[in-house]
Amino acid sequence: MSGVNTWNVQVVDRTYLIVPLSMAKTSSRRSLYGILWSTLTVDDGRRSVSQDPALYMKQEVQTAVANERRMAASLVRLHFHDCFVNGCDGSVLLDNSTDFETEKDAAANINSARGFEVIDTIKAAVEAACPNTVSCADILAITSRDCAVEVGLTSNYAVLLGRRDSLTASKAQANISLPAPNLNFSGLVQNFAAVGLDETDLVALSGAHTIGRANCSLLLLFALNNVDINPDFNSTVFQECLANTSSLQNLDLTTPDDFDNNYYGNLLNSEGLLISDQTLFSTPGAASVAVVQNFASNQDAFFSQFALSTINMGNIKPLTGDQGEIRTNCRVVNSASPAQLIAYQ
Repeated sequence: MSGVNTWNVQVVDRTYLIVPLSMAKTSSRRSLYGILWSTLTVDDGRRSVSQDPALYMKQEVQTAVANERRMAASLVRLHFHDCFVNGCDGSVLLDNSTDFETEKDAAANINSARGFEVIDTIKAAVEAACPNTVSCADILAITSRDCAVEVGLTSNYAVLLGRRDSLTASKAQANISLPAPNLNFSGLVQNFAAVGLDETDLVALSGAHTIGRANCSLLLLFALNNVDINPDFNSTVFQECLANTSSLQNLDLTTPDDFDNNYYGNLLNSEGLLISDQTLFSTPGAASVAVVQNFASNQDAFFSQFALSTINMGNIKPLTGDQGEIRTNCRVVNSASPAQLIAYQ
């Protein structure tokens, strides 16, 4: 198994939606990132289970989610937090080194980003089966998909492959690039536009909060003074959080462990706990309002767009070809001389 662009991501016991590269948005992203974006590929061929590293990933995801259902949300979030900081390059997985500060210590990640041990387990299994073949960045993309499917997403999709792993990380860039939970609508639009994503992507990707959690200390600080939230609902959550400020609160109180469209129904009822959630529906004249209404009434439309928007996000500034490396251990860059590695640009 020699090339990362040739191994199959299809799970052989399901029928998955095959999304060719041509279905992803091209105009802004090609102008921003050029050939790097266009070189990701997908293999539509079928192989036996023994040849397919995606099967190892699927099995590990199933085990992790069975042990702790919340892990699905954590791993979906890791892919998002990876891609928004210098592109989908596995940089969020790197530990501190003498050369850089880990993105794990950025404000949006510290004490909240998790699932790293699951990625370690998946990487070890994949390396044992197919050494030096599957990058950590691709593992994040595939694992995110499999986690969402494991808890309810039915619009499955083929993952575009070919990402390479970065040689560095940037805590400073993570602090700049990751959207804060108190951003208003215009701030969110600017944040997503900076990486080539539009308002539909914003609304669709925010839907992952249907399985999300937030720390009560964060809600007490940012969200529970939001005038757009239903006051009765606000009061109930406020009292629960005051009772234990270190506890976690479900962002979807209706079906917190299921990937569904109830998140959008909650927004219609002014029950979005984060400012960055409720603003998608409560901002007068925002294009997002109609999208929220559509997703609230049509779960299939949400699922289809979530799949496409996740593909769009997965195409943010990937390292491809000879750039970066394929890490053996997702937490550290490979032990190689500088001449053996292409500098991360």
